[in-house]
Amino acid sequence: APECEWTSPPSKATPEAGEKMNRTEKQELIDELHKEFESSPHALLVEFKGLSVPAVTEFRKRMRASGSRYRVVKNSLALRAAKGTPLERIESKFEGTTGIAYTSDDPVALAKVLVDFAKDHPALAVKAGVVSGSQVLDAAGVKALSTMPGLPELRARLLGLLQAPATQLVRLLGTPGTQLARVMKAHQEKLEG
Repeated sequence: APECEWTSPPSKATPEAGEKMNRTEKQELIDELHKEFESSPHALLVEFKGLSVPAVTEFRKRMRASGSRYRVVKNSLALRAAKGTPLERIESKFEGTTGIAYTSDDPVALAKVLVDFAKDHPALAVKAGVVSGSQVLDAAGVKALSTMPGLPELRARLLGLLQAPATQLVRLLGTPGTQLARVMKAHQEKLEG
C-alpha cells in the first residue's frame, strides 16, 4: 500500500475561539495590525462588554459601510502593534475589553457610527480616540466630533462658497453690457421717435 503523508493545515492569521496562537502567528498578527494602524490616522477605542453577537455583527456592518474597520484583539498584542503609530498616544486606554475602530478617510463618519450605535446599544462605550494622528480625544470629544459635518458635506459647502462669487462676478460683468444696450436702445428710439 502507498504511504500516506499527513500535513497540518496552513496556519490562520487569527485562531478560532479558544485556540492558542503560536509565537509566529502572534508576530504575523502584530505586523498586520501595525501596518493597518500606521495607515489609519483616525482611531477610536471602545468597550463592548455585554454586546450580543447579532449586535456586534450589525456594528461591524455599519463600520464597513462607513469605510472604517473594527478589530478586537488582546490588549497586549494591540499595544505591541500600536508602537510607532497614532494609537500609541492612547495606549493607557487599552484595558479591559477593548475594540479598535479605525479609518484613513473620514473621522467624523467613524465617530457618528460609534455614537449612533451606542445610543441603541448602551453596552458599547467609547473610551478614547486619536484624530489626524495627533489629536487625542476623550469620550466627550468623540461625541462632539460626531456632531460635526462630515467630509462630503464640508466639500459641498466649500464648493458652494467657491461657486457663489463666480456666479456673482459673471452677473456683475454682464450688468454694464446690459445697461449699455438699454441706453443705446433708448437713444435709438428717441432718434426714431
